[in-house]
Amino acid sequence: MGATVTHLVLLGDSTIDNKFYVGKGNLPIIDQLKIKAQERGWNATSVAVDGHSISHISSQLTRIPQDATHLFISIGGNDALCYMQRLKESVANVGEGLLLLSDFKREFEKDYSAMLKIVSARKIPATVCTMYNPNFENPEQQRMCETGLCALNDVIITESTKIGIPVIDLKTIFNDPNDYANHIEPDVQGGSKIVEN
Repeated sequence: MGATVTHLVLLGDSTIDNKFYVGKGNLPIIDQLKIKAQERGWNATSVAVDGHSISHISSQLTRIPQDATHLFISIGGNDALCYMQRLKESVANVGEGLLLLSDFKREFEKDYSAMLKIVSARKIPATVCTMYNPNFENPEQQRMCETGLCALNDVIITESTKIGIPVIDLKTIFNDPNDYANHIEPDVQGGSKIVEN
């Protein structure tokens, strides 16, 4: 992240705000991070909200502490869920299916690029994350979602790299069914992997 971290602020959706999914007595991501931060002599705060989408990052930015030195953003999963609900739409051929996926990607790119501009305007070093693959039991549903997420994650990597924002690839970090509390939410183990990376 470059400059010394003294106050890391987390923004995003339930990937970060996973307190409702880790089970009683288990630590959500922010609490795991606060322990690590305390050991290193810095602070950690979360303004992430379960259910939020890309368009909500601008409002989350208004809630970050004034002494924030770094931002960590994981967003886009709920936007992706909206697209994924359309994966069973009928098309005449494979080409039409690819065009539909391209439409999803273009819309996601417009929203994600606009969000990155708002983040960059704050002049606070930021890191973003790709979206991890889901953990569906149905293999066809899993394959469809993985293919769709490849297109959307390409947007995250490309648009962030263009403006020099580092990217952490959660898709490669979440590689164990025990990383998940359910089909799409991170459990304690998944949260720990995010904190460690």
